[in-house]
Amino acid sequence: MTRLADPTGNIRQGYAANDHKLPPAGDFQPQLQSKRTPIDASSSVLLVNLPTISRDKDHRVFLVTEDIETYIKRDLDHTRLNRIHRHLWMAGRPLNARPIHRQKMMGFDIILTEQADLHLLKFSNKVFVKPLPDYMLDFTFWDKYLCESEEIHESACGILLSYVWLICSPLDLKLAHKLDLLPCEITWIWWKRFVSEFLSHIDANTLDQVNKRYHFGELRLGRINTIYRIRFFFTHFIRGYLYGYNRYAVFFQRNFAWMLIILVYFSLVLTAMQVGATIPPLNTNRAFQRASYGFAVFSIVTVAAVVCFVGVLFVTIFLINMVLAISHEKKKRRDREILARESEKGKAKA
Repeated sequence: MTRLADPTGNIRQGYAANDHKLPPAGDFQPQLQSKRTPIDASSSVLLVNLPTISRDKDHRVFLVTEDIETYIKRDLDHTRLNRIHRHLWMAGRPLNARPIHRQKMMGFDIILTEQADLHLLKFSNKVFVKPLPDYMLDFTFWDKYLCESEEIHESACGILLSYVWLICSPLDLKLAHKLDLLPCEITWIWWKRFVSEFLSHIDANTLDQVNKRYHFGELRLGRINTIYRIRFFFTHFIRGYLYGYNRYAVFFQRNFAWMLIILVYFSLVLTAMQVGATIPPLNTNRAFQRASYGFAVFSIVTVAAVVCFVGVLFVTIFLINMVLAISHEKKKRRDREILARESEKGKAKA
C-alpha cells in the first residue's frame, strides 16, 4: 500500500532546545518530526494519554494499548454521516465552521464529545466539539498509524482542518485552552507554524484530501435526525441519528410544546365566538352562527385526534423500546455465554 502524505509535514515543535528529549509520561508536548526521535519511543509516550478501554462495533470491550488500530478506526469514524452525505445540504451550508470566538459570540455553548461523527453538530444553542487528540500532533504517530489507510488519513486530516477553521486568532486559542480542546502546551507561535505547514499539504479550498463530511462546517443535528428517520425509516425512525431523550416527559415536552400554542389559540377564538353569539348583530348573523358551529366542531375533533395520536405514539414507542431492550438483553446474554465457554476452552488447552 502506498504511504499517504503526513499533513504535519517536516516542521519541528516550537521547543528547539528540548526537541530531542521525550516529555515525562503523561506530560504531552507536540512533536511533529524529529529525525532523532525513534517512532516507537515517541509513540510509547503518547500511549500514556490514550484511553484505557474502547469498544468495537459489537460493543465488545478491549484495551486500547493492545489494539491501537481498531481504536483509531473507532475514534475517527465518520461512516454514519458519510451514508447521508448527499442529503447534508439540508442540514448545513458547505462553508467553513465559525471560529470559536464567533461561536461564543453567537451564544453557542460548546459541549465536549469523543465521537468524531458528532463533531461540529449543533442543536438549540449548543454545539458538539471533539477535543483534538494528542496523537494528531505527533509526526511519528501519523507515520505509524494514520498514513497507512486512506479512510483514516482523510478523517484525521478533516478533523485537523476543522481546528484550522475553529482557531484563527490568539483569542480562539485561549478559548480552546479554557475549554480543554487542545493541549495547554500549544502556543500561538507554534500553532501558526503548524497551520502554515498543514495548509501546504492539504488544500483548504478543494477539500479533496479530507473526509467528505468536512465539505460542510456546522450541521444541524435536528435535521440530521430527520434525514436519518426518513432515509432509514425501518431502523432509525424512533431514535434517528442521535437519540437525546432519557425520559418520556422530555420527549413530549420538546416535540409537542406546539400543541399548547394551538390549544391557546383555539380557546381564544372559541371565547370570542361565544361572546359574539350573545351580542347583536352577530347573534342574529346566520353566517357567523354557521362559522362558530363549524369551528367548534373542528376544535373538538382536532383536539381529540391529537390526544389519540399522542397516546398511540407513546404506546408504540414504549412497546418498541421494551421489545428492543428484551431482545438486546437476550442477545448479549447469549454472546457472553459463548465468550465464557470459549474462554474456558482456551484455559483448558493452556
